[in-house]
Order: sequence, then C-alpha cells, then structure tokens
Amino acid sequence: MPATQDPASPSASSGDLADSLLALLRTLPAQPCHHVRRTLRLGVRLLEALAGNSSQTVDHADQRFSDPGWQRPMQQRLLKAWLSWQQENSRWLEGLRINEVDRSRLAWLGMQLEASLAPSNSPLNPVFLRQLQRSRGRNLAAGVQHLAADLALERPLAPLIEDNDYLVGRDLACSAGQVVLRDPMFELIQYQPTSPQVHQHPLLVIPPPLNRFYLLDLNPKQSLVRHALDQGLQVFLISWRNPLAEHCEWGFSHYVRACDRALQTTCTVSGSPQASLLGVCAGGLLGLLFQGLLQARGDSTKLCSVSYLVTPIDPHLETPLLRLSGPATQQRLRSRLWQQGYLSARQLAASFAWLRPEQFVWPQALARYALDQPLAKRDILYWSQDSTRLPARLVEDLLDLFQRDPLSRPGHLCLLGHPIDLQSCSQPSWHLGARRDHIVPWNNCFPGGRLGGDAVFVQSHSGHIQSLINPPDYSGAVMRSGPVTGDVTSWLADSVEQGGSWWPHWSSWLQSHSGAMQPAPEHLGNLDYPPLGAAPGRYVHDC
Repeated sequence: MPATQDPASPSASSGDLADSLLALLRTLPAQPCHHVRRTLRLGVRLLEALAGNSSQTVDHADQRFSDPGWQRPMQQRLLKAWLSWQQENSRWLEGLRINEVDRSRLAWLGMQLEASLAPSNSPLNPVFLRQLQRSRGRNLAAGVQHLAADLALERPLAPLIEDNDYLVGRDLACSAGQVVLRDPMFELIQYQPTSPQVHQHPLLVIPPPLNRFYLLDLNPKQSLVRHALDQGLQVFLISWRNPLAEHCEWGFSHYVRACDRALQTTCTVSGSPQASLLGVCAGGLLGLLFQGLLQARGDSTKLCSVSYLVTPIDPHLETPLLRLSGPATQQRLRSRLWQQGYLSARQLAASFAWLRPEQFVWPQALARYALDQPLAKRDILYWSQDSTRLPARLVEDLLDLFQRDPLSRPGHLCLLGHPIDLQSCSQPSWHLGARRDHIVPWNNCFPGGRLGGDAVFVQSHSGHIQSLINPPDYSGAVMRSGPVTGDVTSWLADSVEQGGSWWPHWSSWLQSHSGAMQPAPEHLGNLDYPPLGAAPGRYVHDC
C-alpha cells in the first residue's frame, strides 16, 4: 500500500490539475528510486513487446481493435507495446506517495494520453490502411473537408450523428398525448392512456433539465412512458424549456416552483388528490427538493409515492469530472457562466465525452476525419447530441449541492422560505442505480438513511444512459433488488440478483401505490386546462 500525502496539504482536498502536477513533480526528489525502477521496467516491457515476446492481450470488448488486421505481426507488436505502457503507467502511479485526489486527477490525465496515443489512432491502423488503399487517398481529402466544416460550425468534437437523421415527434417522442399547460419554464404533457382502465393516482415525471425528455420516450419499443401507460398508469411529464441568457437566474427555487405547479395541474386534470413522482438524474434532485418542500409545508399527502432513477441522493460523487473541478476551475466556470448566462449544451456534452474519450471522442474523430465513414444512425446518439443549456444559477446551485451536501443535514438548505429535511419524509420510495455508471456511481443513488419512508433499491447491470433504456424484452438485462434496511453493504448481502429488466419491477411496485382502477378518461385535459397542442409539444424543438 503506497503511503499517502498529508490530507492537510494544499492539494489534498482542493486544488486543480495543475496542483496535482506539482504534487507529481515533488515526488521526483522524494522518490527517485521509484521513478528510476518503474522507468527501467517500462523499457524492458516495451522491448519485449516490440520483439514479439509480450503476453499482453487486448480486451475483446474493445471495438477499436476488433478488425482482424490487428493480428498482423507489426500491428500486434504496436498494440502490445501500448498495452504494456498502460499497465506500467498504472503501477507507476500506484507507487507514488500522493493523496488520492491527486492520484485520481493524474489517472484521468494518463487516461487521456493513453486514449489519444492508442494504436487505433495511428497510421498503422489496418482499417485506415485498407481505406487509404481503396480510396487512393480520397478519404484524407474528405476528412479535411469534414474537419473544416466542423471547425466552421464551432463543434468541439466530431458529431455523433447527422442532424437530420431523425425527426422528434415522428421518429422519436411519438407517444400520443397533449400539452395541457404551457408555462414560461415548461410544458406539461398528458399522455393518452393505452388501456380501458387506469389507476386513480397519476404519475408525474420530472426529467433532467440538461437533456431532452424523450430519452424516456425514445421509440415505441424503447419507451418507459409507453410501458407505464400499458400498465394502466396515467402519465404526465414535464418538458423543460431550453433556457436563454435572459433566464440566467433560474435556479433550484424556480425549478421546484415549476414542479409544484406541474403537480397541482396533474392532480386537477386527473381528478386525484394525490400523484406519484418519478425523477430522473438531475430531475431526481429537483424531485427530492420538491418532496422536501411539500413535507416542510405540510403537504406531504399530495405524494403517494416517489421513484428516483440514477439520482445522486448522496452528492459526494467520486467521479473525475468533479475531482477535476477545483477552486480555480470552478472560478473560471462561474465567470464564463455569468458572461453567457448559461452553460452551453456543447460545453456540457464535451465535458461528458472526455470522461470516456476511448468511446466518445477518438473513434468518432477517426471515422469522420481519417476513414470518411458515414455517421452512425442510432436514435440514442441523436438524443445525446440534442442536449440543452443550463441556466447559470442552476449550475451554481448544483455546484453548491455537490460541495456542501446540505441535504444530509436537516434544515441546512432552505427553499422558498422552508427548511428542507428529507429524513422526515414518509412516502414509500423506489430507487435505481446503474452498476457501470461513470457519471453517478450506483452507490451514490442508494438512499441509506438520507430519505425517510420505506425504500426499495434496484441495481441495473449497465451504464448511466443504457440502464434507462431497459425494455422487458431485452434478453441481456440483469438486475439486483431488495428493500433498504441498512447501508450498502447489508443491501448487497441481502438483495437478490436475477435476469430481466427493472421496468416490470418498478411498474408493479408503482401500481401498488397508485390507487384503485377506474375508467380511462375519454378526453385529455379539462375545462381549466384544455389541450394546447399535440405531444411532444413546442419546447422540445427549441434550439
């Protein structure tokens, strides 16, 4: 176990990447033997690889090296040298006497170097060589044209998909419904029931404000909205407006007030005094704040149940994105935020892409600028590219939440004049975490003792986005579920893993909290809230 730096040192709990690089430089005189030993070992490993004597093997799941051409002697030597370099870098980093925050930042920097210098990005890539020969160099000329076009459009990264491959409302977000409320911040969509009988208490869905809502209604076969409708649930959904600079002051209080109005409208239109709440990712954070506000106001009976999907109830996220955002980085971010009035969609998308450059940066750049391959046509990629801006105040509020964690201490966060105490909430809750989530680690979604009421926790088998697209007929789905009676360790010991999607588990749980069955409404909206236009509404098309 390597020794660690004093936690009280300047870069132990704060600082930026520059401070971590300084910590690395300080190890040169402090650990000269370690650096020399690891450098010599790296040299030996590289010579073995180049001589064809390395036993390194590439992960079969890594699509960058799936082409048979990587089995050629020259490509094999290059690939194994790169794998040896990766392994020795990891061992060198493990032996440094630095704190874990600095180690995490340096590991992220190392990952960027390893991804950028991968053999798949080199001229010896067999796919590139084959394309170069077939096209007689025309692929390079086309790549230069693509690069010039992307630079002219100020794209920070190669696009994932063509902008006109899909049409929202025709190919995506095509569940039938009506907008029954249009507010300056959001539209409220009421979906057309698909069953003759529906449960009395409706479901209000709060999607994240940093993405379009139609991840939950991607297509008829991959629509959580459609699944809920088919189970006899009345579904209402918030479609957030894409904010402009003039909306820079929209923060937690504005978004929670919007949730309050959406709930009131949902109950009025459905004729039910109660509703269930479903919050997704950052929308789940808004849901938690709203749940706490209702509790503080004495209106907790308006919610009959709550569900939170990949929502960081514990905001101490051990992710590179937050570890990299030290004081200097945050100050630069805040300065840019208030100059623009918002965090742009492109900046946000680029930040998430660089968390996994080997998947979301370099393969796309290679395909577009070197191989002249057509862009993939996948609806999930279209959705991920169709992101939105975040108001400056909301970003400030989120940063404060992640840094101070006021929700863990009753009364440390006041919202609209009310102290928030999540532990005093009593509604039954259902929670989803994703096992391979690199944005919100699954254990941060675990409620533990942070939220009152009986709770069920489910762990999905995949990543942040993939876990949400989990229709019942997906044969590769795996989930682990169990009641929350203690901490994460006890839940892991007591929970049960089984094959299958979490959608039926969630909808069955939700049905038990949604009241008796009644005839489905013949018309959407009512006299007070008449239909204003067909789903998916107007705001989802805002640029």
